[in-house]
Amino acid sequence: MEETVSLDCPYCAQAIYKPLSWFKQTYFTCPECQKGLAAGQFATLVDDLEQALDAEVEVMLKGEPRSGCCKDKMSSSCCNRSSE
Repeated sequence: MEETVSLDCPYCAQAIYKPLSWFKQTYFTCPECQKGLAAGQFATLVDDLEQALDAEVEVMLKGEPRSGCCKDKMSSSCCNRSSE
């Protein structure tokens, strides 16, 4: 199932709710104002959305990345453990 996103028309500023691939078409028209739109007008936003979605999927599959001394929760030198 493809993600539906909302991007504003650069002419009428109305939100366009469509699947992400719809915004990649060479040419399409705004459902509200019927003015012509091109994929290039949305290219940066579409790229950013795709990267964010890919990162979200990666987190769901692998979990949040850990760094620093707390990546090993069993370590006695972890900054969240008090020394005994």
